Amino acid sequence: MEDNAGAASSATTGEIGAVDGGAGNIKIKVSYGSNNFDVFTSPQSTFADLKQVIAKATGLDPKVQNVLFRGKENDDHESLHTVGVKDNAKVILIENSSAKEDDLETVEEVKGNIEETSRTIEEVKENIEVISRGLEAVNLVREENNQFAEQVASLEAVVCSGTQVADKDFVFVTEMLMRQLLKLDGIDCEGEGRIQRKSEVRRVQGLVEKLDNLREKNSNPTSDVPETSDEPALSSSSKVTQDWETFE
Repeated sequence: MEDNAGAASSATTGEIGAVDGGAGNIKIKVSYGSNNFDVFTSPQSTFADLKQVIAKATGLDPKVQNVLFRGKENDDHESLHTVGVKDNAKVILIENSSAKEDDLETVEEVKGNIEETSRTIEEVKENIEVISRGLEAVNLVREENNQFAEQVASLEAVVCSGTQVADKDFVFVTEMLMRQLLKLDGIDCEGEGRIQRKSEVRRVQGLVEKLDNLREKNSNPTSDVPETSDEPALSSSSKVTQDWETFE
């Protein structure tokens, strides 16, 4: 208020308001705290117009101005001449602190909305990062599984050619695939990452079942063991994975 009062004080010896005090304008004496100054405006002006003129003289926003004439505050839409404001009439200017508080509350509300939006954006970023990390982890395991799939294919080619393979070779690859299932189970992922993880789990389970069938055929070369696809349904030989593999 001191800054505004200072601006008004600088006008106490001048006449601020309309462009000048020419014909048609009336002079209105404004009392603002311990300061007094004059403004000029048309008698047909409304109190809203008068507040704009006062704002130019004081820097005080019209929304926080209470302008009293004869001890009464008039509506902004009322014209000066209808309520008896004439040349050299005096009005009292009071700063409406409640209006300033309302403005401050609005500012605080806007700041709160901005902060809430910022938090939401950060949460979205975190979710995207989680999904991204999950997909990256699944892709790394998939690359490893590609190598094991090649080993299974090589064993299949040897067994189908009639050459017997050492049983330890089947055991080793099977154990490595089981470890891959444990890796997949330990990956925390959402959205697309969860879908890709589930697909890779089924792929590994299919490779394990194929190894079981190849192992049986290798131990009984003359038996007719049905071949399986790369991703068959779970058999009894892979029930070990069913106890903990419950992906949704």
